[in-house]
Amino acid sequence: WRRSAASPAAARGRVSSEPSREAERSALVRSLWWVAAAMTVHEAEEWNIAEWQQRNFVDHTGIPNEAIWLGLVVITALYLLWILLATRLRSPIAIAAVALPAVALVAVGNSVQHITWTFLFAEYAPGVLTAALLVIPTSVVAMWRMVEVDRRFAIPLLACAALWVAASAQIVSAGRMLQPFQHQLQAVVMS
Repeated sequence: WRRSAASPAAARGRVSSEPSREAERSALVRSLWWVAAAMTVHEAEEWNIAEWQQRNFVDHTGIPNEAIWLGLVVITALYLLWILLATRLRSPIAIAAVALPAVALVAVGNSVQHITWTFLFAEYAPGVLTAALLVIPTSVVAMWRMVEVDRRFAIPLLACAALWVAASAQIVSAGRMLQPFQHQLQAVVMS
């Protein structure tokens, strides 16, 4: 922990071993693209979720596989666009603020849903393997990078954790009924 008078970081009062803002930004951006890649593989694992939902939910709408596949492609494209827009920003704080919902609510929230379904129905739920092995680990790294950028990001991340618990409780209480948002998604895809 030495200060080097010759380094720009030392001139700003930063310790020379502390990562620069650009290094922080690069690490955050890389972690977000890993989450995006994990989400892409995760959505591909859901290729047969329509049949699984027909077996496990009494109020399934009968949406065909082709409509599910189209929906998965659209969801993946929108997610990638979200991450692209976030990572184009210069400020690591702005990147973290824009990407936090994509990671903490969408990626982890969706993963929690698949894991909860697996326990609830005591069978493989399409998407659970990539959720547990790819999405959650890469999301944890990205969320850690957000907190490294600014510790205040821990507050909304803790709020998201409370939402994960509430969402799991809602899924369990719904049992074999689809969530309202799932009906809405299926209606959009079918139209």
